[in-house]
Amino acid sequence: MTITKTTTVQRCEVYPATGTDATTNEGNATVMVVYATVFDDTSDADLPETSTRVKHLHRFTVTVAEDGTESSAATDVTGEDQLVQDICAAIWTD
Repeated sequence: MTITKTTTVQRCEVYPATGTDATTNEGNATVMVVYATVFDDTSDADLPETSTRVKHLHRFTVTVAEDGTESSAATDVTGEDQLVQDICAAIWTD
């Protein structure tokens, strides 16, 4: 019994900025990605099974230190599907 896992982008939606300051997340578009993951085994009658996962990507990842100070850095999307990377690169240009 070998279970295979296949993850694909089901859809991407781009939401416009809600603010005007491009140095904040509110000043940049947001991407919502819906991933479909299929688990399959040809010898198992109960499979395939599909799981859906939704991910919201913002231009900046904000962290808060113990003293309460906030810092932000560009969101790393290199682990995302190439389509998602291309969309983020297109909408998050300076």
